[in-house]
Amino acid sequence: MALQTSKLDGVNIILSNIGQSPVVNLTSGNPIVEMAELTLDEISRTIQAEGWIFNTEYSYPLKLDDANELLLPLNMLQCDLPVGCGVSVQRREGKLYNRTDHTYDFSSQADGSGNVAVDVTWVFEFEDIPEAIKNYVVIRAANVFAGRSVGSTEAVKFGQQEEVLARAGALEYETQQGDYNIFGDSQGLNTYNSYRPRSTVYRY
Repeated sequence: MALQTSKLDGVNIILSNIGQSPVVNLTSGNPIVEMAELTLDEISRTIQAEGWIFNTEYSYPLKLDDANELLLPLNMLQCDLPVGCGVSVQRREGKLYNRTDHTYDFSSQADGSGNVAVDVTWVFEFEDIPEAIKNYVVIRAANVFAGRSVGSTEAVKFGQQEEVLARAGALEYETQQGDYNIFGDSQGLNTYNSYRPRSTVYRY
């Protein structure tokens, strides 16, 4: 029976790229296996940080704490206020910082329930990401691992074409799931703003 790619499958693909035998579990203590797993996790985070349809949410309600600050979950890679709110934010000390007003206080952006709508990008465990993204992560991680562990230029060059095809597959998944068009997506998010001449000469 065909199954989705597991983390063990991903690690074994990485190992096979440098001619290593597959393993039956990830708890053997073998340093090469551990390095392969760490590389897989690293590349997974890096690729997910790009922001894809599966790990991005818009107007996500984030609750203010007792100090009217927004504490950011550890699995939140990126966090921003919606476009057009006029506030620039940055992650600092595990909280969201208002760079425009120089404060951690977001009470002015909160609704009646004490929630602030934010656009977020999450990081998920390998098993929880779509198959097309998994494939791209594994191929990319295999190339990175080959270059780092054995310095194999041949292995990296051999896998570059696979990596290009894998990314194309990931982008195909993205466009199919997102239903994008030139005006935004099917959910009305990221709506296209037409050119407004007055905005060009507007001064703050």
